[in-house]
Amino acid sequence: MMSGDFSRITARIAEKFKRRFYGRTFNCPVCHFELAVVDAGSNRLLVCPVCGVVIDIEEVYGHAVPVVLEVELYRPQPKMRIHPLATHVPIGLYPFAVLGAVLLAAGSLARPFFPAIEPLLDSAPVVADATLVLLVLSVGLSVLTFASGLWDWNRRYRRRSYRQIRLKIAFSVLFLALGGVAIALHASGAAFSAGTGLIDLGSTMSVTLAVLELALLAAGMVVIATLGHVGGTLVYGK
Repeated sequence: MMSGDFSRITARIAEKFKRRFYGRTFNCPVCHFELAVVDAGSNRLLVCPVCGVVIDIEEVYGHAVPVVLEVELYRPQPKMRIHPLATHVPIGLYPFAVLGAVLLAAGSLARPFFPAIEPLLDSAPVVADATLVLLVLSVGLSVLTFASGLWDWNRRYRRRSYRQIRLKIAFSVLFLALGGVAIALHASGAAFSAGTGLIDLGSTMSVTLAVLELALLAAGMVVIATLGHVGGTLVYGK
């Protein structure tokens, strides 16, 4: 799959969450960044997080019409923003952890029907260990990403209540929870056997826990894709 196709898929996934979470929206007249009407204060003013213009939201026949008043004079511009850089490591490692779990599950299912792949499955414990390491690194380093994002929100965006940032905070906590449970399942050896690295198809408990782990990893992919898409718009605009 080309990167453009992946970007379109993640954009569609994120769009579903945005429609429900943002409510009524409008586009900044200067940079065209999508903003939520409810983010405006009681004075109907809102500062665009991307370009920094101060917008007055007028209601005209039930439609939100943004009017640019001025530009925010002071906005911290750190030479190196840690948060956008820190996001690349968890986002880059996590899909490989998911791939490792999928390969182990596929090998477990194919083993009874294709005995010829038995030699290949000798490396399953190594793949299982590598999957666990990637999961721990991805979820563990996402704590740094989360912390740097809160710092960025506090310093650069002055803790303003943007729906984009609220969505990122909620999904970051969700990703940590999903990843933590997936790590615990994988490390326990109950889903993928610690000895063989594969699912024990003869054990209902092993199969159930393996399905649960794969479901958690799939949900984590949706969450991290949405985080990447929404975070990208805050850095690069629309």
